[in-house]
Amino acid sequence: MVKKITVEFCISNLVKGSLSAYYCLKNQNHSCVKIKMRYCLGLCSCCEHTLYAYVNDQLIEADTPDKLYEKIIHYLSFYSR
Repeated sequence: MVKKITVEFCISNLVKGSLSAYYCLKNQNHSCVKIKMRYCLGLCSCCEHTLYAYVNDQLIEADTPDKLYEKIIHYLSFYSR
C-alpha cells in the first residue's frame, strides 16, 4: 500500500520565495504526493523569517527555495520507504 503524503504551502510564503520549490515539486509528478496551496497556514511569524512547507503536518524550513526543495525531497524519500 502506497502512503499518501501531503505537502502544503502558504500563499504568502510562496510570494516571499518558496514558489520555485513548489513548482519543482509539482513538476516531479509524484503519484503518492498531493501538493496544496493554502491561503494561510497560520505561521505568520515563521513566514516573515524563513521559507517553509508542511509535509504531513511536519514543518520543514529553509533559508532558500533550493534548500527547502532538498529538505522536502529528503523527507519524502525517508517517509515513503
